[in-house]
Amino acid sequence: MDRIAAMTAFVRVVEAGTFTKAADTLNLPNATVTRLIQSLEEDLKIRLLHRTTRSVTVTAEGASYYERVVRLLAELADIESSAKQSAASPSGNVRIETAAGLAALVIVPALDEFYRRYPQVQVELGATNRQADLVAEGIDCAIRVGEVTDQFLVARRVGEFRFTTVATPQFLAAHGTPANPQDLYALPTIGLSSSRAGKPLPFRFRKGEERLELSLAHRLVVNDTNAYLAAGTAGLGIIQAPTYGVEPALADGGLVTLFEDWTIDRIPVNVIYPPNRYLSAKVRVFIDWVVELFEGHEFLQRRPRPVR
Repeated sequence: MDRIAAMTAFVRVVEAGTFTKAADTLNLPNATVTRLIQSLEEDLKIRLLHRTTRSVTVTAEGASYYERVVRLLAELADIESSAKQSAASPSGNVRIETAAGLAALVIVPALDEFYRRYPQVQVELGATNRQADLVAEGIDCAIRVGEVTDQFLVARRVGEFRFTTVATPQFLAAHGTPANPQDLYALPTIGLSSSRAGKPLPFRFRKGEERLELSLAHRLVVNDTNAYLAAGTAGLGIIQAPTYGVEPALADGGLVTLFEDWTIDRIPVNVIYPPNRYLSAKVRVFIDWVVELFEGHEFLQRRPRPVR
């Protein structure tokens, strides 16, 4: 029995919750993972997992063993990483998950610079608006929009952005320019559906102490930022979109800003990763690169908080 492989398989089964998911993240046949766990239990002479046809749960002995094995595997990975490479030349595959809009408009266009610095690192980028289970799916880290509510995950704030309410000049010429946010109830608008709530995000506005949150009857609702921007620039309706996405069209006159005397609260962006997952050099340099990328981005960098 390859004890390290067996320990790794056991840890992944505990984290994933099923043998099938663990096998997928390890790129191993399900039977191989099962055999590794069985061999480990036979060698230790204890039952590590309770198995049923529908679920896998860890025994008390297995939970204690898991906590120690996770630390041991992290230490071994650190030793191996130090022996194979220096921090200046990390290598290997990094699995990243982020929102489709951030992927298409921010991360992918800048990746060439990352590869120039770290040519031996390969990035597997999941561009999706669903929130993946990082542990179960073997994802190294994710770039998430909004507040992080899962206390199990480590979160590092890397940036923030605002939404801007815009429309095309042609749309405004045909339908009229709204004078205030309440006028939106009488105009065609486009909604962006939230993967969390499963319904369109409200249009939000703030002026001094006054706050508005409008739930509008949109003529079109989409669940992807790229499709949302496409609909807005096609003149289908008024949109409230991330500023980093609409700024190019604002600069060339393809879109026009509405309600400039109203502001919108900033949305945080965090890099998150599981606390028990060893943060290897390849993952660390990617996270540091994302921090640098956002710090240098006019519409994503964190703004100083006002002194009260």
